[in-house]
Amino acid sequence: MMRTFTTRDGSIWMPSYLTSIDSKTCIGCCRCFKVCSRDVMHLHGVDDAGEILGPCDDEDDDFDGKLNRMIMVVDDAGRCIGCGACGRVCPKNCQTHVAADELAT
Repeated sequence: MMRTFTTRDGSIWMPSYLTSIDSKTCIGCCRCFKVCSRDVMHLHGVDDAGEILGPCDDEDDDFDGKLNRMIMVVDDAGRCIGCGACGRVCPKNCQTHVAADELAT
């Protein structure tokens, strides 16, 4: 069953929810984080082996010298409203979005 979504003016609209960010492609530029008003994703540190070390709380966090780079991680996907702003600003196209009608109900 396809659900129909409409905007306030009655236009048909299909939300597309952020479900994941490719950790190998993400460059941690934070553009997606800056346009998201819902706290869906946060910056995390990654070590040389590609293991996610945890959230970066401040600029001085180097995870005891293990920090190699930083990436965005979806850590609260349920907060996403499907606006797609994050995908439009991502320079690496590393996000996966799923249309509302494709999600299990």
